[in-house]
Amino acid sequence: MSVVDRLIEKFLRWGSIICLVSLLILVSGNVIFRFIPILSMGWADEIIEFFFAWMIFLCAANLWRERSHFRVELIPNRLANKKSGRNLEISLCILAFFFFLVFSYEGGILSAKATDRSPIMEWPRYLWYFVLPFSGGIIIVYTMRDLWHLIKKRF
Repeated sequence: MSVVDRLIEKFLRWGSIICLVSLLILVSGNVIFRFIPILSMGWADEIIEFFFAWMIFLCAANLWRERSHFRVELIPNRLANKKSGRNLEISLCILAFFFFLVFSYEGGILSAKATDRSPIMEWPRYLWYFVLPFSGGIIIVYTMRDLWHLIKKRF
């Protein structure tokens, strides 16, 4: 499993980096060419939307994988090393699992129903939305991992 985990980590990290660098180049070029009108970059808006969506959700999946995402830990920290604290962690993990299950399902439906094409590049719109079930699926797998560790630790 650690080999698969490392491959997923590399994909999420490098996918996010590629999206960020692409955004930096495209947005910078867009700003520069608005002040120095050498060429038009109207087509770049579609690609910027695409890279921004993918960057956000790939980063979110990687943060979830590393357990580095934002969370309010006031109550879990106060209940740490207590039975009620472990039960709270398990409950939160189960709630997150069901949330991301619905998130992935609805994202898959949205992706499947997106039959239009982007106006300028004419790319299929499902490419923009496919990141929702994709990242949601990755988050579900890591939520199940966390839940397994919590339950194993409890018993």
